[in-house]
Amino acid sequence: MEMSKPQKYTARVSDKYFLTENEKFVYLKFELVLPDRIEYKAGQYVSIKINEVGERRSYSIASTSSDNHGFHLIVEVVGEGKGSNFLKNLEIGQEIEALAPMGQFVIKETSKKMLFVATGSGIVPIWSMINDLLINKKETRQMRLHWGMRNEEDLFFVDDLNQLSQEHPNFVFDIVLSKPSEEWDLCNGHVQDCLRRDFSSGLNDWEAYVCGRPEIVIEIVNTLSELKMNPENIYHEKF
Repeated sequence: MEMSKPQKYTARVSDKYFLTENEKFVYLKFELVLPDRIEYKAGQYVSIKINEVGERRSYSIASTSSDNHGFHLIVEVVGEGKGSNFLKNLEIGQEIEALAPMGQFVIKETSKKMLFVATGSGIVPIWSMINDLLINKKETRQMRLHWGMRNEEDLFFVDDLNQLSQEHPNFVFDIVLSKPSEEWDLCNGHVQDCLRRDFSSGLNDWEAYVCGRPEIVIEIVNTLSELKMNPENIYHEKF
């Protein structure tokens, strides 16, 4: 699968808003200034220069390649995190320097059913993949998403996921909360628990795309192997 080589871009903030009331996740839209076109694949990321010293941080692209005039990011604001606070504080019209596209976490050309597993902001590249497959590529293979979050206050895109599942019968999703309220009546605990619940008969005819923090990704990959998924069919991104 041929990948575009990374190059340096100047991009301008065209829109910015919080996805959650607790302001934990911020959505940023960037339009390209120079060059003014970009080619990338769903699942890839950009490396952004965050200060004059030259420090950089990497963020998965949330948009799909159907928009080649720019890219969108979803940033989890983390305490004193240099990268997330740099992006959170950007104003509309400000410019940044980015290297893109980067990464090999992209959809493979197979005929297997697709399982997507994300925790926290690991949903970002997978969100891009699912939208690209369903909307741009008209994918008809069976697709399922398991997304683990901490609680209801951190959730976003739920209405969008519901709409995708209604418009595309081959797509089903499950949200798993580790610290839900008493009103939550869907799957709770860890994503691995719900994978064991839903796929007790095994996953030997599936492939998986997994994204999350390194220690969680390792646990999920081990669980998928327990469920008879061929390790060669498990693709993952750690951050």
